Amino acid sequence: MKTITTPPGQLRPTSIALAAAMLAMGACAVPALAQQGAAPAKTVEEGLQTVVVTAQKRAQPMQKVPVAVNMVDAKAIENQQIVDFSDLTRVAPSMTLNQNPGNNTISLRGIGTFAFSIGIESAVSVIVDEVPVVQQMQAFSNLSDIERIEVLRGPQGTLFGKNSSAGVINVVTKESSDTLSGHVQVTATTDDERKVEASVSGPVSDAVGFRVNAYKVKRDGEITNLTTGEDLNGESAKGVRARIDFKPTANLRGKVIADYGTRRVGGPVQTLRAAPAGARLFGQPIAPALAGVTAGPENRNARMDTAGFTDSKNTSFSGTLNYQLDNHTLTSVTTWQDWKYNYLADFDGSEIPLLAIFSGGAVQGGFPMNGPYHSTMLTQELRIASNGDGALNYLGGLYYSDSDSERAFTRSRAGFPVAAKWDANTGNRTVAAFTQGEYKLTDATRVSAGFRYNREKINVGFTNLIPAVPARFAGASSDDVVTGKVALQHDLAKAVMVYASFATGYKGAGYDVSSGFDQSRIDRPVAPETSKAYEIGVKSRFLQNRVQLNATAFLTDYKDFQAQSSVVDPSTQLLQNAVNNVGELRTKGIELELTARPVNSLVLESSLALVDAKITSYRNAGCYLGQTLAQGCIPLGNGFVQDLSGKRLSNAPEVKATLGATYNFPLGESGYSGVANLNYQYQSEVNFDLKVNPLQVQEGYGIVNGSIALSTPMHALKVTLFVNNLFDKSYATFINDTADLHGGAHVLTQLLPRNSQRYVGLRVKYEF
Repeated sequence: MKTITTPPGQLRPTSIALAAAMLAMGACAVPALAQQGAAPAKTVEEGLQTVVVTAQKRAQPMQKVPVAVNMVDAKAIENQQIVDFSDLTRVAPSMTLNQNPGNNTISLRGIGTFAFSIGIESAVSVIVDEVPVVQQMQAFSNLSDIERIEVLRGPQGTLFGKNSSAGVINVVTKESSDTLSGHVQVTATTDDERKVEASVSGPVSDAVGFRVNAYKVKRDGEITNLTTGEDLNGESAKGVRARIDFKPTANLRGKVIADYGTRRVGGPVQTLRAAPAGARLFGQPIAPALAGVTAGPENRNARMDTAGFTDSKNTSFSGTLNYQLDNHTLTSVTTWQDWKYNYLADFDGSEIPLLAIFSGGAVQGGFPMNGPYHSTMLTQELRIASNGDGALNYLGGLYYSDSDSERAFTRSRAGFPVAAKWDANTGNRTVAAFTQGEYKLTDATRVSAGFRYNREKINVGFTNLIPAVPARFAGASSDDVVTGKVALQHDLAKAVMVYASFATGYKGAGYDVSSGFDQSRIDRPVAPETSKAYEIGVKSRFLQNRVQLNATAFLTDYKDFQAQSSVVDPSTQLLQNAVNNVGELRTKGIELELTARPVNSLVLESSLALVDAKITSYRNAGCYLGQTLAQGCIPLGNGFVQDLSGKRLSNAPEVKATLGATYNFPLGESGYSGVANLNYQYQSEVNFDLKVNPLQVQEGYGIVNGSIALSTPMHALKVTLFVNNLFDKSYATFINDTADLHGGAHVLTQLLPRNSQRYVGLRVKYEF
């Protein structure tokens, strides 16, 4: 299915009022949320083209779906330089990322799951060619040969399952072509990236087509390790994807996709953001290890004896069959994936030889920590859907998944401070039945409703290898739940639809698998997270189909929100850093998306998300490092706690906005053409600490990206010059306070992503 989308650009408001005013200026100021690309079978000759999504597991025009969804297609992906999963924040309203050396978290409308445990599911489901990832870190990879990406905001559990309580990101790769075709693309950048991509596609016979895509990329890092002189946070990656599409009979069609990819990152490492004079690490002065390092928000130098790495290897297969009956379609989707991940990191993040100091010189080096992950998942879905022609349209299905994850962990060596060594495994078996139907009350009014019954069983095994006689803990738990959704939509005019919906969400129970695991964590697993979501919206097109305005207002209440935080252990009355249920929270706000095509050669687009994500009840939360009684840290048992009720959720910006434009132009009468894109993205300040440590705040920032491309006739050759972060605005995707390691001194570390500095690139693409 070929579609058109909306890439985002970006806008920088200095206040909420200014942001709203800029968006309201209409077609004169807008981002690129949906670039115009190849049109689907039925398109509009003038103005904006039809965008088709599968937000409800059937192909539907985006403007007719009562779901907050935006989509970017292949043209938008190319013009916006969306080459890595983290680049999606450029085009998705309300989407933010928390990237740090131990974990990566995706959040929608302020809601995501930050946890180090392999036994805790994510709140945002990532699906690639109908294969749901087991661990969210799998998603952070290169995007190559992509047809479209759909971002569904808000609980989507009725159709997509329990680990989509905050939303779904659905990635669809390109299908095989009707004629032999392909492309080769080479990219080079000023930050020393070299990338080669290639694909070939075509028919094998009248009934069978194929597509093969491969890529290889290598990039030097942007962080310099002054101890060794090497660059850190660079990457090398490669992958290949093969696809077969077949239609042996008029009623039967299917596809088989095999995907394999590897990625190695030199780090990632954090740099020093603040280092108070006299700070000591486990009693050792850190000043001698800071030669040449100037701590600050733009510090890209480090001194480390063990820089570390992360390695990942992902293999997946999916097979889909569709059988067309007279009035229904039967669908079977089978997927399997295998993900391996390993890493090595320096616990102290410095070149101070702590092991040598503590061992009197017997053992050299710092405090390394490492350990491999291994996750597998098998899924099977069967569903039946009506053909969409009658007053009543519906679908129903059955779902089964079986996933297992293993992890080993070692930190330092036995007998040394903060030593840990363990092996663990978790499992999840899920069965579900779901259905959703839509009934046309009148030609203009439709009501839809659906529910999902889900039953799952989880299990865990943990072996602490530090004692002379290893300690083994094991347990299991099960749960079942019914979630649902109801929506009412009405066409005010031919191209103006309003809707209201209510949905319940669910994210399953889990085990906090981390250092310190014992029987108490089995006896008290992390409880399921539930939600109730209310949403109203309007989707409209006007001015002869040249302006599109979509607006959504939402309110979602979460109960037993799962997060990594500090709580008082009921048996010891001591604070523990663990995954637990953070009481209740509420996220509410509005999202506006405006697209205009005043002339056929120019597309203007913008988005604005105003999100108020707050904790509504969390009274006995842990205090942040250094928090005083006057700042709300009070004694309880053998520890200290604070009341986080009313505080803003971590990594949840109040304002996110985009503004941009894409202009297509001919070069005289030669047949040559060009396309220019300029976009701007703004995000207001965030605090990376759930406990609201004021030192872990990233101030608001705006980023400008742009590109200009020239193509030969028939677009056989295309040369693109692009710039990322034109004004070289530095920002962090994670800030950490390590006062607990430095004797109370607030030594701050930060992760500066690649996109937090300017680089220029040249891309050459040849199509045949």
